[in-house]
Amino acid sequence: MEIRDEDVRRIALQSIEAMLELQLRAVRQLIGSEELPPPVRVRRGLRKKSLTDLSAEVLKDAGKPLHVDDIVRLLVSKFGRVTDRDALSSGIGKLAKQGVVFESIGKGVFGLLEGGE
Repeated sequence: MEIRDEDVRRIALQSIEAMLELQLRAVRQLIGSEELPPPVRVRRGLRKKSLTDLSAEVLKDAGKPLHVDDIVRLLVSKFGRVTDRDALSSGIGKLAKQGVVFESIGKGVFGLLEGGE
């Protein structure tokens, strides 16, 4: 799995920005020197897609089963979502055992069930 430096940098800077905004709001509240504007929220849709939803999209686009390492790499490159491979494998594996969306092809290799999206 390859995580690009610019992805790591972007995520780190976004985290620092959010932390600094919260700290500034707290300081302004404590000193009571100004009225606080409502927080600015970026709307990215009604809900954020889960990693399993995005994994299903990755598998659909690939058109074939993929190893979990490849799925993790594609999640980062296509969606900027970083995840632990073991956690993702466990989540997809549980759904595969239930016969929901995914199927387990081999050790760490998953595909979509027929008609699964």
